[in-house]
Amino acid sequence: MKSSTIAVLAIASCFVPFHSRLAQAPPSWHRHVIDASSLGADGVRTADVNGDGFADLVAGWEQGGITRVYLGSRDALGKPAWTAITVGKSPDVEDAVLFDADGDGAMDVISSTEGNHRRILVHWAPPAQRYTRESDWTTETLYADGTQWMFATPIDMDHRRGLDLVVGGKNRRAAVGWLEAPVHPRSVSEWTFHRISEAGWIMSLKVIDMNRDGLPDILLTDRRGDLAGARWLEHPGRSSPRLHGSWTNHWIGARGREAMLIDAADLDGDGLPEIVVPHYLGNDFRLSIFRSNPAAPAGGAWTEHAVRYPSVAGTPKAAAVGDIDLDGRPDLVLSSENSSGERRGIVWLRSPASPFEAAWDAFDVSGPEGRKFDMNLLLDVDGDGDLDILNTEEHDNAAGGNSGLGLVWYENPTRSPASRRRITRGSRPRVTGSE
Repeated sequence: MKSSTIAVLAIASCFVPFHSRLAQAPPSWHRHVIDASSLGADGVRTADVNGDGFADLVAGWEQGGITRVYLGSRDALGKPAWTAITVGKSPDVEDAVLFDADGDGAMDVISSTEGNHRRILVHWAPPAQRYTRESDWTTETLYADGTQWMFATPIDMDHRRGLDLVVGGKNRRAAVGWLEAPVHPRSVSEWTFHRISEAGWIMSLKVIDMNRDGLPDILLTDRRGDLAGARWLEHPGRSSPRLHGSWTNHWIGARGREAMLIDAADLDGDGLPEIVVPHYLGNDFRLSIFRSNPAAPAGGAWTEHAVRYPSVAGTPKAAAVGDIDLDGRPDLVLSSENSSGERRGIVWLRSPASPFEAAWDAFDVSGPEGRKFDMNLLLDVDGDGDLDILNTEEHDNAAGGNSGLGLVWYENPTRSPASRRRITRGSRPRVTGSE
């Protein structure tokens, strides 16, 4: 299959005010389709592959069994467009991330697969001049031990031989670990796996210096088993023998609950990140902001601040932080699963005067279409100065369809001509999203 430029389709979605506190309904968001040509789009992540300033994307298609890179550009009318490249087959793919695994300057792709495939795959990229030529990509198994792999993210763990990978799995044999890059990264059998924590079902893996000691810790969420909840693993030091063994675990919160895809951001301006966690147990849906105490010893003293969960949102899936309405305060974007009927798949929550208040006004983004969304990626896709929302949807509920909406983005109406006059305060938009 040759690469192709995907046209962007615009579909209007409706707006519904979910809380009576709203004085005025803002304009509706519009859904634009980037790709809906395969099955089971499952998460989107970003990097600038070619250094042209446009956001490039990568997404795995779980039921379609492929991973694709999307090179961002503008069409003849100046509208966002992407060139799709199928970089390789990836049965049961759950996550994909752009990563220059061999250090040759061309961005490769790592696919984590579950189901019956159960591998971490590396899709080796050709040189830049042939990057869009699908036949020049090659796929190999980077690591397989029978684990169902859910997520991977690059990390320089040991300051040796370039970037390594942190990976997490689910169910039997599940663990959090890191793959140590060898002297010759193309020798896939030489990548070494180090198990640093047990796991049940990993959702998020973020590389953040949690205790401000200059070392990359791992912030994670786990949704099953004895270690369910939000927690972080403390980097023991690059010369420590524990670097290759078990790391110290620090709990944040939501223990014993299904903690989903999270974000970390400084909501109150004190220089320390708060952790935003959507989580649930049965039908008890919650959205929590965990705030650390700067006076406490590193690794402890987190305070939970509950945000009232929107009654019209589905089962919690992912949270992201960004200034959606450009009022200078960080807002939240919440995506969900099981969002049929009156329940919406994506909503955004407007920050109150203090981010630690329970009542946030909620606004519809996605409308009634879409049943199972994934992580939220906040980017200024159309270059108009506000943050748009990218996501994937696996199982559209329209007319009983199962093909999904695919890889889509929702256009923020804040900077539209009709709404510009209502903006009274502004701030430089901040790009946030999943690692």
